[in-house]
Amino acid sequence: MNIDILFKKHPNYDAVKTQADYLFRSYVGGEAYRAGQFLTKYMGEGDIPGAYSKRLAATPLDNHTQTTVDIYRSFIFKTEPHRELGKLEQNSLVNDWLKDTDQEGQGMSSFIKTMNDYAMVLGNVWILVDKPAYKVNTQAEEEALGIRGYACMYSPQNVLNWEYKRSINGKMQLSHISVIEDESSNHVTITHWYSDRVEKYTVIKNDQGTPEDITGSQVYENPLGYIPMVNHVPQKSMVRGVGQSIMADVADSQKYIYNLLSELEQTIRISSHPTLVKTKTTDANAGAGSIINLDDQSDPGLNPYLLQPTSSGINGILDTIEATVDAILRMSHTSAVAAVKTSSSSGISLEVERELLFAKLTDLADTIEETEYKMWSIWADWQGLELPKEFAIDYDKSYNIRNKEADLAQLKIALELNDDADFQSAMKEKIANMFKD
Repeated sequence: MNIDILFKKHPNYDAVKTQADYLFRSYVGGEAYRAGQFLTKYMGEGDIPGAYSKRLAATPLDNHTQTTVDIYRSFIFKTEPHRELGKLEQNSLVNDWLKDTDQEGQGMSSFIKTMNDYAMVLGNVWILVDKPAYKVNTQAEEEALGIRGYACMYSPQNVLNWEYKRSINGKMQLSHISVIEDESSNHVTITHWYSDRVEKYTVIKNDQGTPEDITGSQVYENPLGYIPMVNHVPQKSMVRGVGQSIMADVADSQKYIYNLLSELEQTIRISSHPTLVKTKTTDANAGAGSIINLDDQSDPGLNPYLLQPTSSGINGILDTIEATVDAILRMSHTSAVAAVKTSSSSGISLEVERELLFAKLTDLADTIEETEYKMWSIWADWQGLELPKEFAIDYDKSYNIRNKEADLAQLKIALELNDDADFQSAMKEKIANMFKD
């Protein structure tokens, strides 16, 4: 194995890595977003030392990407998923797997939440279900030593190459994948998975940070006969192994608002503090009550003056930001959630928005169910177990968001329009049920 083959990249890797880096920064915000330098530079701003950095530091981020992800998560995982384990329920290794899925203290539900959050943002994540290569004779020894299957997650940036091949029955199966396990300034560890073996390499870097020499390698047998990886893709693309980010449009609109907020800050600053224009020899200082000393022989046409733009553009910027926020709500189908507070939309439009949101959430929940089932199937193969016939994973898909104040107002009108005793009794019972929860 040479360096070029070892670090060979998928044709789509560079594009995926660039996009995933941008989307990740858009999601986490803070210093990571500032470091991405997503503010458009003014003409000549790069010639002034520190000018661009100051504007970056002064511009806040209204993080709609994170907010949208949180909204989706709150609905999908509002109710704990039901896992029907059958006879596996009494297996201690199964319970350990549920309580500590990644061998780092994160339980199954928590791991799945994190997985889906990042997949919605990045487009996809890869889940490896592995087991330590330590041979024991009995299950009792495994339990005593804590040896069992576990899951770990790889972002698209860490997966350099992947390849699918069609099996005899026509199913596309992952035949090779290479992932970066660990990387620092002076070394990188990379693993190549195949259906029959696992190759792990340690590579040192040169002073420029480029991989230079392989210093260690190990080869393990893959007893499963297939690569134990699941690609969680909430929204598929035309390229196998690559997903389309659900948050891409939200992130772009967020960046647009970010630049508008910078323009807003600059406009307020300039309009509040006018610029003094003067010759170099004029004795003047900026500030309230300052005195300007002019030479008696100076040209009146060169007298100092204030350069102060109007603040009329502020309202235009604010209106544009508000319109962009509305666009984000529409594209993410979260207008109904926001309207519960504002109550500015009609009942029909809100109902349509709810249905669109519920449809998207249902699709996401179905994808999560499929991924978790595949994880369980791989884990069972590692443990030499068979999933029982009654085994099932079910995520609640009965989402409900109601504006109780608006519903109550409609019921009140109905009561006023119909004085039938049975109708009145039914409406009052409905009102009472609304406030039981």
